[in-house]
Amino acid sequence: MTTRYATPEQVRHVVQAAGLAPSVHNTQPWRFVARPERLELLADRSRRLAVLDPDGRQLHLSCGAALLHCRVAARALGLDVAVRLLPDPTRPQLLADLVLTGGAPASGDDVRMATAILQRHTHRGAFLERTVPPALLERLRLTAEAEGALLHPVADEDELVELEVLLAAADAHEEHDLAYRTEVLRWVHLGPLQPDGVPVDAAGTLPGASLTQRNFTLTRGEVSGTPAAEHPAVVVVASEDDRPLSWLRAGQALGALLLRAADDGVQAQPLGQVTDVLAYRLRLRSALGMVAVPQLVLRMGFAVGASPTPRRPVEDVLVTVGR
Repeated sequence: MTTRYATPEQVRHVVQAAGLAPSVHNTQPWRFVARPERLELLADRSRRLAVLDPDGRQLHLSCGAALLHCRVAARALGLDVAVRLLPDPTRPQLLADLVLTGGAPASGDDVRMATAILQRHTHRGAFLERTVPPALLERLRLTAEAEGALLHPVADEDELVELEVLLAAADAHEEHDLAYRTEVLRWVHLGPLQPDGVPVDAAGTLPGASLTQRNFTLTRGEVSGTPAAEHPAVVVVASEDDRPLSWLRAGQALGALLLRAADDGVQAQPLGQVTDVLAYRLRLRSALGMVAVPQLVLRMGFAVGASPTPRRPVEDVLVTVGR
């Protein structure tokens, strides 16, 4: 029987879905090469944040999330997906390859997860007062574990205080670094014309929020307004070790749990400062009594008004070879 591989139109659809994945500073540091029998995911190292991400850890997390979007979109098209992570040691920029072939029709859950790709947005404002149900947090934990990562809830008051202190210290450390400030501002824009980066009105400081968000404008000043009556869940995405393979797995786990959450109306807000630098990640691990290595901290809750950030067109990230 002849194997039926994905058509060029299907491959384009899959890559378009991948482009909607979350990424550090919305850098979208990926590119794809479509070959006759496989699709390659490569790191676009020209988009790596040299100051914030010198070892490429966050680039791998971002590309892992894009890979998860590929898998979800392909399954919704009725395609089976075979993935190899880091398949060629001589090509470290090749993070994964995928073989997309005809498979069983998509299930209802497959379609729901693909639909959630359009519903998921990074939320940088206040959450609603509504609490994230424990049953959903348990589903998110199982989702992360299925992708080879861990999800650690931070619900204990003492742990939340420890996180608050570490996050504030990490944030202040970064904002006093001129090279960091220069790099951040390079990815902030004022209008809708840029296909990447963070719109200047998408980030700030929430009134009354104890967990400091990254401020892309790098202006603090006095925070005005009434503190929001919100009760977000706080979770840590973690991996068993701190190597590229685990970063990719953690990125897929991140992508999967964000889609599962969005399907239930829950959005996430990254608190990346406390995991940007290894020293703070290790201090966080110790403070929370974790064995695994923290990769990203998220606030999660029900949100109104979350909007998508700009995205690069498929033509910018996909190259077709040998078709």
